[in-house]
Amino acid sequence: MELNINSPAYFKEHYGVDDEVYKFCQKAYVFFKDKEYSDILHIVGIIPVVAPQEIYDNGKWQESIKFLCNKSIASITIRMNFENYYKANSLEKVEQTKEMILTAIKRIKSKGKFNYNKFKNDLLYLK
Repeated sequence: MELNINSPAYFKEHYGVDDEVYKFCQKAYVFFKDKEYSDILHIVGIIPVVAPQEIYDNGKWQESIKFLCNKSIASITIRMNFENYYKANSLEKVEQTKEMILTAIKRIKSKGKFNYNKFKNDLLYLK
């Protein structure tokens, strides 16, 4: 399965990209590339958004889930808590990213007939 995780939208433009989060996302891409969790879903793209609450309150960066190509591709836009992410050190940001990935996958598991528990165990194994 291809797992593509973008750098957090809004946050990266204003504060840059955390090197440890970037490395983790690259490692996750390689780690999951030869694993399968669904007969249908083969590519998952996640766009995390880390923005202040007032940005969300103004209607920007809505969460969404889109399935493409007969549900073989899922694109997920998901919000993260700005204050928690902003105050976190690199290790905490990686942990928050893992939690965000699990939340995103949980939202698509039924439509993609996705083995969430196997994925979760593999993700938690990934350091």
